[in-house]
Amino acid sequence: MTEEMMIDLNSIDLRLDDHRLEDAKEDLEIAIARFIEAIINQINSGEVRDIYSFEDSEAEKFINSYSVGLSKKLTSDFAKETLDSLRHAFVSFAFNGLHQLFTRQENEVWYPKIVLTKELIPNDKETLDEEFLIFRGCSKSELESGNFGQSWSTCENCATEFAFKHYASQDWFNPLDRIVLWATYYRENVLFSNQTDFGEYEVAVNTGLLDDVTQYK
Repeated sequence: MTEEMMIDLNSIDLRLDDHRLEDAKEDLEIAIARFIEAIINQINSGEVRDIYSFEDSEAEKFINSYSVGLSKKLTSDFAKETLDSLRHAFVSFAFNGLHQLFTRQENEVWYPKIVLTKELIPNDKETLDEEFLIFRGCSKSELESGNFGQSWSTCENCATEFAFKHYASQDWFNPLDRIVLWATYYRENVLFSNQTDFGEYEVAVNTGLLDDVTQYK
């Protein structure tokens, strides 16, 4: 199931191995297993999900209810925040599959890392030029390590806001560590594009095909 969700399991393992989750790790691992079971049961039931309905599916109801109960047992905010991110990810997938999970993932807090390995449909990549510029606001460590994220933007201003404004209220934010990257990319290699909604002009790329990434500002 995590393969269908395209979740990088290492991102979850690293989080659960944090010493601050020592007392909650087993409960969180059980929760993940129960969430997966609920989604598998929903898929096997043949339930047709109406994404325009305000009624939660059985899997969504279970995941939310289970999370409420477990949250009362957890004693640290760190553990509760971890649970809430897991809950959000699995509820998103239960609601509308990988498309909902990828497009609604949280970025201001820890979240299971989603790695697209194939094109996510629907998208609007046909509106892009065959060759175009992409920008990404991130930390300097991305450029230094060459370990780039998948989400870029065709809008330089949007990338600048992600670099210097969107996360300014977070404890980890350091403006001196933030930069904007740019590169040339090709439409045929785009894994997802949303040039119309939310004003972020997002493009998901195959990071293995990025070339000549440099600092823009």
